[in-house]
Amino acid sequence: MKWIKPSEISGCVKAPPSKSMTIRALAAASLCRKKVEILSPSFCDDGLAALDVIRALGASVEKGREGLVIRGGARDIRSELNCGESGLCIRMFAPIAALWDQPLVLIARGSLQGRPMGAIEEALVSARVKCRTKGGFPPVEIQGPMEGGEMHLDGSVTSQVLTGLLTALPRCGRDSTLHVKKLSSRPYVEMTLSLLSRFGINIEASTDLSRFSIPGKQSYGTDSYRVEGDWSGAAFLLTAGAIAGRISVDNLDPSSLQGDKKITGLLEGCGVHLEQRGTTVSASRGDLKSFDFDATDCPDLFPPLVVLASSCRGTSRILGVHRLRHKESDRAVVLKSELTKIGVRITISGDGMEIEGGSLQGGEMDSHGDHRIAMAGAVAGLISDKGVRVSGWQAVNKSYPGFFRDLQSLRKEGK
Repeated sequence: MKWIKPSEISGCVKAPPSKSMTIRALAAASLCRKKVEILSPSFCDDGLAALDVIRALGASVEKGREGLVIRGGARDIRSELNCGESGLCIRMFAPIAALWDQPLVLIARGSLQGRPMGAIEEALVSARVKCRTKGGFPPVEIQGPMEGGEMHLDGSVTSQVLTGLLTALPRCGRDSTLHVKKLSSRPYVEMTLSLLSRFGINIEASTDLSRFSIPGKQSYGTDSYRVEGDWSGAAFLLTAGAIAGRISVDNLDPSSLQGDKKITGLLEGCGVHLEQRGTTVSASRGDLKSFDFDATDCPDLFPPLVVLASSCRGTSRILGVHRLRHKESDRAVVLKSELTKIGVRITISGDGMEIEGGSLQGGEMDSHGDHRIAMAGAVAGLISDKGVRVSGWQAVNKSYPGFFRDLQSLRKEGK
């Protein structure tokens, strides 16, 4: 149990490296024919899971001066790829695993065992790859090789399988055309395309990202890749500054394609004093008013925005609830049940969530093993009457192991 006492905050912290970009970079590096240095990677639990997977696929990993040196190559491939609790790992590496002509199985741990994997099976079967799940859930059994060609994908539930296909298909023997309907999380696909370009991969995409032309027999290659700071983790820090004092967060690329960068415009719009200078964003408390926001393309913003809304005058509304159902928890249900315990007033109607502003009593809540629920509870504790005790707080290791340390460094005892 971690107890976050009421307090004001002040100071500067560095945003953690992006776990999402770390995993993408490790996958791309493992497909290179020469060594690549990944600078400033995230060593969160999901990042470590990706490292284990690329080692299982034959890549060697060594420590470098600023990160990791990866040497790709199919040496001593293991038949079992342990993806831990990372949804991105299992969905992204499944198409990559299909490049090999031997049976491989991707296994899951913890909450990932209950997350749907039907999209992987459907996509790979359409690519003429043998793929089998356990009733639509992990483990995922795959037998390649995937050759490329024309295929179709439903992107309404997740864009992570699409990210895997975009990464794997350039290595196939044939050119590919990929048709995608109902794409969700467009920013994540743009992040993938940008990273692949940095690794020398050429993909032509339609403006609406519904069609991708992917030449086969391409080679991955770059000398180094630096992982940018994580706007998802930074959103919690900036929200803390917005409701409980002042904070400056460094290591945030102002030109980032991460969808969660939208937090800055939203904070400014609801009355937060916001300043951006280079890679540093500062947020300080203002006269906060309610807001309406569509989080369909950036669902990871839901937890910090619910806490922000609880501090605003009036009732705020966030759209995109359907994107929360298959996260580390059923995040819509857990946000309502656990944050209600500490005094947040939440109503869910259809695809919208309404949050009524007002004071928070505090108390005890359970993260349900969800890193973003744990962080939301901690930020709420800063402005509560009696603080918030978070059980399962270790879940933050999934994306931001230093979160509670950073938050503690900013706290001033007493309100």
